[in-house]
Amino acid sequence: MKGKIYSTVLLLGIVLPDIVQADTLSTTNKPNILIFIADDLGWEEVGAYGHQVVKTPNIDWLAQNGLRFDNFFLTASSSSPSRSSIFTGMYPSSTRAQNLHDKLPPQATLFPDCLQENGYYTMLVGKNHGTNTPEIEKRFDYLKSTGKPWKMGELWVDALRQRPAAKPFFMFAASLDPHRPYKQGEYIDPYQPSEVVVPPYFPDSPEMREDIADYYNEVSRFDKHIGEVLDLLREEKELENTIIIVMTDNGRPFPQCKTRVNVQGVKSPCIVYYPAIVEKGSVTESLASAVDIAPTLLEIGGAKRSPGLQGISLLPILRNPETEVREYAFAEHNWHTFRAYERAVITKDFVYIRNWLPHLSNPSVGDAMRTPAYVQMLDDFKNGRLAEIYQDCFIAPRSEEELYAIKKDIHCLNNIAGKRAMKKELNRFRLVLKVWQESVGDIFPGEQHLKPDADDGRFFRPLGR
Repeated sequence: MKGKIYSTVLLLGIVLPDIVQADTLSTTNKPNILIFIADDLGWEEVGAYGHQVVKTPNIDWLAQNGLRFDNFFLTASSSSPSRSSIFTGMYPSSTRAQNLHDKLPPQATLFPDCLQENGYYTMLVGKNHGTNTPEIEKRFDYLKSTGKPWKMGELWVDALRQRPAAKPFFMFAASLDPHRPYKQGEYIDPYQPSEVVVPPYFPDSPEMREDIADYYNEVSRFDKHIGEVLDLLREEKELENTIIIVMTDNGRPFPQCKTRVNVQGVKSPCIVYYPAIVEKGSVTESLASAVDIAPTLLEIGGAKRSPGLQGISLLPILRNPETEVREYAFAEHNWHTFRAYERAVITKDFVYIRNWLPHLSNPSVGDAMRTPAYVQMLDDFKNGRLAEIYQDCFIAPRSEEELYAIKKDIHCLNNIAGKRAMKKELNRFRLVLKVWQESVGDIFPGEQHLKPDADDGRFFRPLGR
């Protein structure tokens, strides 16, 4: 029985310290560690992932000289739980920082704490979400959580210039781009609505094209700010001794994306630059989760594992992109403007979604609901003009279960959970989800115990059929 339990744990990609031993990276020269994290970036809107319009030359350079993950998924589809999970190496269900704006408890251990104990100078510069408590903030050697989105590159560079030269550094460079509202500051060479690529789940309207163009502007600005830091590291001859990760916290802030646990909501671009061990221009299809970042960086930084880590070190993949370390990834959607309780099990072939509140619609995040594009979609829906493919964010009741074959249906448009041929797959995912939930302490408390809707009374939760 013990062997069976251990097999299940490994199958799910849940690492317990006394079961799996870390593959220690032997190094006498600790590398600097730098995470660039965007705020609401879709995985598709990066040149390195094949986008033909959005200009991201600095991210593309890192991919050309590093490793691109093609199956990297976040643990949550909202900002603060996603970021809290990255810092702790634990799922939101385990940290109890599940809802938007929930803060990590003071006793939570962050992986930068362990790096700091091992001689690292730690910095958090930019958006501070989930970790914004006095007990946690004071642990960083340098904290700068204010600033304008268009000044973010300057803030990052300034922080790096002030660091002590004798220590390796860890920096969480947290952009405010491409979070709404848009049209902040000045955009250099702005995109035109006529040139954008409209995803198949959005209506191709003038309002939507303008919204997407503004979004592109901020994606490119995020890239520009990364370039400012890369220039400094080159100047200081530190670039080759720095492991750099580029990622996002959740999907783009549009309907059917952010707050959803489909591909649009929780798939992240992930590029790792680390010349010491990563082959230039490599690509991996191996499945990876944001919960894996903490154990990976602790291993690279030569630091002890923090308590309760639930991720798996990705170091074997960095050394050999063909290596597989997990079969499943897991994601959550809890309160974000509206009450919710959805869980996803993800493989390289499928996304399985279980919804505990199918009688409620899943409209969008509040700032997206204020846009002319969304208002037009809602009006068209109410008046019977909106095509069925665009209606997902308005309909209720919704499916209790969803299953998408993502190699053929990357945008999760065709729910195949009801097909007889999928019965075996459904049963497998139901069991995997049950075991994972039990392992992380994720228990549905009942709708009456969830955070209530309409925190500020501004948002209407539309109900369809």
